[in-house]
Amino acid sequence: MVARVKTIVVNFRPPETYGGFVSKLVNPVIDDFSHFLILDNDTTYDFSADKVAEQFGAADIVGFNIVSSSGIFRAWEKMTYWLRLSPRVRGAAMLLSADFLRRIGGYPSDEFVDTILLQKSNRTLVAPFTVYHNQRFDLKHSVWRQISDGKFRAEIRYPFWKTLLHSIFRVRPFVLLSYVFHRLPDGRSNRRVVEPVSDSRDRA
Repeated sequence: MVARVKTIVVNFRPPETYGGFVSKLVNPVIDDFSHFLILDNDTTYDFSADKVAEQFGAADIVGFNIVSSSGIFRAWEKMTYWLRLSPRVRGAAMLLSADFLRRIGGYPSDEFVDTILLQKSNRTLVAPFTVYHNQRFDLKHSVWRQISDGKFRAEIRYPFWKTLLHSIFRVRPFVLLSYVFHRLPDGRSNRRVVEPVSDSRDRA
């Protein structure tokens, strides 16, 4: 197949969401390209996106081997990602099929789009190419990311057991606590979780 890839480098600031930023760039031109390479603005790579799309583009989602510049992140990943129930695709770098995006109604405008995309994908794989993620460890940001992730999972009614396993095996306890808090029936789920101003999307 002859691929035509549009690369989107994500650089947004709250209150705009990650999905809101990307959807405004992808959806208006979704019929003009075969694939979209979505990259965080602190990533680098040295492969041809067109070649990757031509080789692996039949998949809905193609992930990459993400190597973090942070020693803390690399150590955390080695400790928590020994159990892999499915291909490990990280939102820092994703190649998405335009056919897939059209099938699901376009690129989602939500905050935690990774979860939505992976749930709706019929075929996900990880290509043998490396993307380098130049990120620093920020404990406060990491905690707030977990809290926001738990809130989002509660809002889309993501299964409790999957959230529980994620929190245990990925050592992300605040995801579960936030999920349970926002599923309480006393209206607390309407409370807003404020994201810190940051361009990084670490998962620790």
